[in-house]
Amino acid sequence: MLVKNDIRINGHTTNSDDDYDIMRQRPNKGFGNIRMFVSLYGVGNKAGDHPIGNWLKRIGEPPAYFDSNAFNISSAQLKQHYFNQGFYQVADTAFVEQITKKVVAHYRITTGPQYIIKDYQLRSTSRFIDSALAHYPKGLELGDGLNAERIEEEQLALTNFLKDQGYYRGQLGWVYFEIDTTAGPDASAITGVVDPFIFGSNDKRQRVSKITVQPTYSFKNVNTVNDSVRTAHGLDVLQTERKFRPGFIDEQIYLERGTYYNQSLLRSTYKNLNSLGVFKTVEFNVQPNDSSLEATLHLEPLPRRSVSANLEGLGNSGSLGIGGSFNWDNRNLFKGGEVLRLSLGGALTEQRNSSNTSWLIDARELNAGVALELPKLLLPKVLTPKKVKFWQPKTQLGAQVAYQYRAQEFNRFNFSANLEYSWARKGVKHVFNPAQLSFVSINFANDTTTAPFLFVGFQNIIFATSSYQYTKSWNNDKWRYFSSVDVKTGGQLASLSGITEWNGNPIAQFAKASLDFRVYRSLVRKRQLVSRTFLGATQSWDSSSGFVPFEQSFFMGGANDMRGWTAYHFGPGATNEDVLRGSGFFSAAPIKLVQSLEYRFTIQRAMKGAVFIDAGNMWLYDKTYTGNFTNEQAAAIEAGKFGWSTFYKQLGINTGYGLRYDLEFFIIRADLGLKLHHPGAVNRSNWVITAPELRDLNLALGIGYPF
Repeated sequence: MLVKNDIRINGHTTNSDDDYDIMRQRPNKGFGNIRMFVSLYGVGNKAGDHPIGNWLKRIGEPPAYFDSNAFNISSAQLKQHYFNQGFYQVADTAFVEQITKKVVAHYRITTGPQYIIKDYQLRSTSRFIDSALAHYPKGLELGDGLNAERIEEEQLALTNFLKDQGYYRGQLGWVYFEIDTTAGPDASAITGVVDPFIFGSNDKRQRVSKITVQPTYSFKNVNTVNDSVRTAHGLDVLQTERKFRPGFIDEQIYLERGTYYNQSLLRSTYKNLNSLGVFKTVEFNVQPNDSSLEATLHLEPLPRRSVSANLEGLGNSGSLGIGGSFNWDNRNLFKGGEVLRLSLGGALTEQRNSSNTSWLIDARELNAGVALELPKLLLPKVLTPKKVKFWQPKTQLGAQVAYQYRAQEFNRFNFSANLEYSWARKGVKHVFNPAQLSFVSINFANDTTTAPFLFVGFQNIIFATSSYQYTKSWNNDKWRYFSSVDVKTGGQLASLSGITEWNGNPIAQFAKASLDFRVYRSLVRKRQLVSRTFLGATQSWDSSSGFVPFEQSFFMGGANDMRGWTAYHFGPGATNEDVLRGSGFFSAAPIKLVQSLEYRFTIQRAMKGAVFIDAGNMWLYDKTYTGNFTNEQAAAIEAGKFGWSTFYKQLGINTGYGLRYDLEFFIIRADLGLKLHHPGAVNRSNWVITAPELRDLNLALGIGYPF
């Protein structure tokens, strides 16, 4: 059996996934001499053609017996791989080491120097294309290696650039590269050549002389056109009947009659039309006609009305349960691609942090909502940017009511209505909510003095808020980044108008901001190192108690941050761990800081693993809070206050191991967290890892990755 591929580049073990991917034969996965998946395959093989046997063979692995032919091919391809990266003096050695019935395949590569780009020029055999190349953003940079894959990518990028400049007939064969290495590894020159005449083509740009759009097209039935309109941008909209406003179709298509062909705009149009949610099929055809082009779009609409239902498992924030919804959609309501959705849903959950002891299902929720989504920014024309149609704009108006019941604790009613704008530009998604109104009403089942952070924060309250979210993702070689900034404020306009309450319920005045920054680093053998930093703060005014309303506070624990603690049962600050475990306790605070690091790897196909460490806490502001507090409550509040000289000593730390099963459409996750440092430890060291107890373990279940 092949037990190892030992790949060494210039004497060092390779750190490249590409090297391992080249191997025609790979050893079975396992730990040491234990190869569980081979054993599962063997059991399944013995079971024969049986449902259980077939399942075991499917999740297992057949034994990887050494193949000398695959070994020789792998060696040759590994050498070629480094030659393609610009190591033109590469040499290789490969040999096999056999111990009893186990084989280790050794691959040794000596690369020699890499040939580097010292000069990069572009030219064309056409003077028209030659002038256009002056505006091309070169993808190869001086100092880069002569990498064959990067050069192929540059060839494709140049071809696409030509197609965006009106050269409809442009193709990969027009572009080739001349490479001069005679000056040595450190002074190689590369010239990109564009020759449109190489296959007997010409260097003429082509315009789109006609654009025909059929938004009521059917691929099954013959269409009879009864409505024909030419739009402001020269689109001929042909319909069986006027189901779509021609102006709406004009706004969603980025091509214009009489302009030069642009492949990027065509692709963006296709993506935009598919994202509207009103078309079942989008087909784009471009055909040459003499010296110009004719574009035809066949758009098959979805049924105007439809019903859908979904069922989902719930496993976040310390709760386990089941939920679902029933939705009724009315598409193209006003003939402009609008989608009206009426929904009715609910959930049944078992809360691990609940004080209830008599009910298995101790939390129930019912909700109903209505939402209208429009594929544009619903603004006066004078306020609408000229190029907004290219930003995939959306406006959503909605209202929702929800009723939540927690056995032996409280029942809660929430009504909300909102107006939301969203758009994407230059890789950044923006979501602006200028107006959201919500009303929260709560009734308690027990004495409200037992858990101050829950019951002082929970109250009948009105929120009149505005918010903005900025989200961006970007890549840099093996690094991937994600950042999200959220800002929210409420009650300020009402306060300036002299309105601080309505019908006896206070209008919350607050400002809230958070930053979520993540870094993903790809490692060798499909492994990944992920870091997440989260920082958030909320400030409120005119609160009678001094506490921030619960809905605008932060919480910790559960499946997505401090996984060594159950949700709502950690912090703030150095709050006594006995208080945290108290009946009905919910922990929430206005300041939050979390830093997580996770190492992810593949165990076997769909089975993934992770090792993680989380550090963080949340705090109350260092100010006076009013209320009839017991001595224990007052001590907890004091321990939860933020201090510059103490906050770093109050960081909770946990580590743990996670298993994730990838079902392709979603991921089931189980993370077992172990507390290392507990700032609120009682009668033991804050470094609880020195004498761990069973209560220092926490199993967090979730859907999807934590970040």
